[in-house]
Amino acid sequence: MPRSSSALTHFKRVDPHFYRATKAHHSSLPTQLPEKKTRAQLFESLVRIVISQQLGTAAARSIFLRVKKACKGKLAPELILKTRVSALQSAGLSGAKIKTLKAIATVVQKGTLDLLELKKISEAIAAERLLQIWGLGPWSVEMFMMFSLGRPDVFSPGDLGLIRAIEAIYGLPKGASREKLLTISQRWSPYRTFASLLLWRTRDTKAG
Repeated sequence: MPRSSSALTHFKRVDPHFYRATKAHHSSLPTQLPEKKTRAQLFESLVRIVISQQLGTAAARSIFLRVKKACKGKLAPELILKTRVSALQSAGLSGAKIKTLKAIATVVQKGTLDLLELKKISEAIAAERLLQIWGLGPWSVEMFMMFSLGRPDVFSPGDLGLIRAIEAIYGLPKGASREKLLTISQRWSPYRTFASLLLWRTRDTKAG
């Protein structure tokens, strides 16, 4: 797995401005990216990401725990498929999120999608397979690839925290275009996930 030391060396060479602007946070980078090791862990992580869409941390955690309880204490594909829609609604899920979770559970249970296999193929192909599932959008897929699969070269151009951090570092006007963000992020490839972690840290510091 790629290491943060290699990423920082790359940033210093290809984008010295970014390297200097994020230097205060270099020591806080994980040596390696976090990743889930088993299919069960990956599935639960993807469920958690879907639940957390457009929610604050506390609300997302509360709903996640209630959903897990409704599924007999374990978030496995067969249990999500067996759990009634009304029970999932009572746990705090919207109709759209329930439909997405059941769609994920269906393809995983059938073997149409092997979550562990996504670790072995390119980021682009992995994202393409995940985006075929009903209700899974780019942000959810990107977060899953970063924090669950541990893929090193992922960037999320729709994430507001990343957008604002890039605008601040490069002196861009608010509302920078997707094309501009992607052009800048390409400099950091093949370590865009590490770059994203640094961007979030600079944003969190300013917010604090």
